[in-house]
Amino acid sequence: MNDLICFLIFLIYSTVVFFFPNNDIILFFIVINLILFFIMRKFWKFILRRTFGLIPFVLFTFVFNCFFDTFYNAVWVGVKLIIVCNVTMIYSCTTSVAGVANTIKLLFSPLSFIGIDTEQIRIMVCISLSMIPIFKRDLYELRDTCVSKGIRFSVSNVKFVVSKFFFSILQMVSKIERALLAKGIDLS
Repeated sequence: MNDLICFLIFLIYSTVVFFFPNNDIILFFIVINLILFFIMRKFWKFILRRTFGLIPFVLFTFVFNCFFDTFYNAVWVGVKLIIVCNVTMIYSCTTSVAGVANTIKLLFSPLSFIGIDTEQIRIMVCISLSMIPIFKRDLYELRDTCVSKGIRFSVSNVKFVVSKFFFSILQMVSKIERALLAKGIDLS
């Protein structure tokens, strides 16, 4: 239940920040983000690295909005994006994959009245979120392998790179299927 409350607070906070009118009350949300940031001292490097990693996207959005809207509104869109990205990083530090999966299960629990097994939804969410770091690692390993063999990413060798990546995905899916079957989880 604690995970559900945190998720709902995060969702409401992000929605309010993003859709709130452009005025000085946004500064209140900046202060809240700074307070949350200072409370979570042990995650500073992670939060800052991930938030600053999104700066190119924020700058692109700012420039894009400068062409189609006023400079003032473009600045506010950039500020709002940074606030939402920062609170997203803070939320990701405070919850686990299992917590997110349990939250999704609770949110979809009304679907059990029409015969949908919410436990399978929880398992799918858990597996999906757990696969992201594995795919990221596989892509980095594939990139390093290509660099060490002198293979450049181009149209002519994309077939080689993509086929190796998808082959590793199929192997991982097979391992997960065997593990779920061994635990007695019905996949049909």
